[in-house]
Amino acid sequence: MPKGLRWVLVVLVLIWSLFAYQWYDKGCDIAEAYTAVLKYGVPEGLEPLPACYG
Repeated sequence: MPKGLRWVLVVLVLIWSLFAYQWYDKGCDIAEAYTAVLKYGVPEGLEPLPACYG
């Protein structure tokens, strides 16, 4: 794997982890948090959390 591609993947995983932490902080478990980033994006304010409750 080229070095440039490796760094891009590392940065993407770090960004995804930062967004997942926001869901985790709202009450989702780890797997739900990472999935919620893909399905719903970043949580905003006090919106309902469909990723955590169903």
